[in-house]
Amino acid sequence: MARRKLKVTASWAGFGESLMGKPLENFVEGISEAIREFCSSMACPTVRLSESRGEVEHVTPETAPAIVKRIAMELGRDFVIEGEGEDGTYLSAEVQNGSLRKLRVKQGIKESIIEADIPVVELGSELFEGLPLEKKFRIRARKI
Repeated sequence: MARRKLKVTASWAGFGESLMGKPLENFVEGISEAIREFCSSMACPTVRLSESRGEVEHVTPETAPAIVKRIAMELGRDFVIEGEGEDGTYLSAEVQNGSLRKLRVKQGIKESIIEADIPVVELGSELFEGLPLEKKFRIRARKI
């Protein structure tokens, strides 16, 4: 890391060393693209976790996938995130075997439950569109 930029490099020593220039370049470009997609949100959410509790600010359909991905990096492939907004909005996301299985949002008497089977690394904003997320959430995350 250099300031806010990540430099990805690769080298090869061994058999076929002189032939590996272009394949290594393609490999590095692929890694760079995967990292760029993983960190795709320009408005990155602020996540503060202390053990299994924390606070998330700036939750939007675009930043919600980044929150799930960030927690997956810390907790692994099987976990539940539960959050409560300042206005009482309840949010939960269940991840099993590295895939988002259930997303639940409850605001007052209105409740939305979305069942899915989407790998966390492929999560996009589409799943979170139209949900009441634009607020600060107190969250809890736990392994299952």
